[in-house]
Amino acid sequence: MCLVGSAIAAAPLVIGFGVPAALAKGTAAKSVATLKCHITLSTVPPPGSPSVNQPPAQGAQYGPAHCPKAGSGIESTTFTVPASGDTVGSYALYFGTSSVRGKFNLIPNEGSGDLSATNFESESWVGTFTVTGGTGTYAGAAGKKGTIKCTSGDSVHVTCTEKIGLTKL
Repeated sequence: MCLVGSAIAAAPLVIGFGVPAALAKGTAAKSVATLKCHITLSTVPPPGSPSVNQPPAQGAQYGPAHCPKAGSGIESTTFTVPASGDTVGSYALYFGTSSVRGKFNLIPNEGSGDLSATNFESESWVGTFTVTGGTGTYAGAAGKKGTIKCTSGDSVHVTCTEKIGLTKL
């Protein structure tokens, strides 16, 4: 459910990360920076419906992302929950002049909640995301992988923390 990530992821997922000037493409820096983003996503009701089915088996999420080293942006995710119970999907994170896109896989934590059609207890997930492309500052980020942790109190509103280690792009 998130992303980047469910992702929402959410989102991203996906996923929010930025690169300080020392790590930008074309510099000589070799050090690794761990970038951490906080994302708050809300699941969008399906077309023609005033509410989100509980728990959602697929959908879209949108929300703000804040990455202290990169600034603020907006994340968008789409997700499905196949028979495995994982939440998988894709994300896009938009900053002012740059964007990042990718895929995520969130695995529910055991005992984190018992979501059903009539019970909306809290739930949490851990997972991974992969950057598949980017624009602007993030054009060289494809192939980078990170981790994501998400929580939800109602399976509609999801909060995620994403981390990625970057070297020179």
